Amino acid sequence: MTETPAPSPHAAYDRHMARQRRWGAWWRRFGQIVSYIVGGGLAVVLAALLIASVIDLGQPRIWGTFTQTDCEPRPRGGCRPVGTWVSDDEAIVKHDVYLDGWTDETGTTRASYQPTAIISDESNNIVHTPGLTGVGPWLTGAALLCFVGHMLFKAASWGDITLPRSRRPHARGQSATRPAGSVTRGSLRRRYRRSLERGP
Repeated sequence: MTETPAPSPHAAYDRHMARQRRWGAWWRRFGQIVSYIVGGGLAVVLAALLIASVIDLGQPRIWGTFTQTDCEPRPRGGCRPVGTWVSDDEAIVKHDVYLDGWTDETGTTRASYQPTAIISDESNNIVHTPGLTGVGPWLTGAALLCFVGHMLFKAASWGDITLPRSRRPHARGQSATRPAGSVTRGSLRRRYRRSLERGP
């Protein structure tokens, strides 16, 4: 009669660890999918802002003079210039308008106003200094590129895509093995299994 082999002393532990690994992998994948969805939505928003800002470059821009009358505190420190903007022909006067930028020591500066743009200065109640006039596409484009690059890097680190690797040769004498004192993943589990096999 064939004897039934005794159950392994670490079988229950192995099943528990297998369940833990499955649940951990499931939750990691769920988080990655959520990151892709949120990241894709943000990328679409940035792309739409980029297109709108490029179209706005062709919209009429009115120049005038901004005179600061107040400075609205910001939540994270500093303040935001507030004042009166008057067009060069004095046909348009904007009171309590925000300035995108800063004034000089006299409290005044040249500033542009674009009321008919998609990202309208009329609805945002803002005028722009010369240095910050027309920089919307550049800033939005840079933000979009950085964000897409970050998402591609994360996708590569998760193993979903493969990014091209540098063809530079490794440093001479560089070892491909791990340092002797490094602890490999799962070493605690192996030590536990060996202790069970050795017995008390």
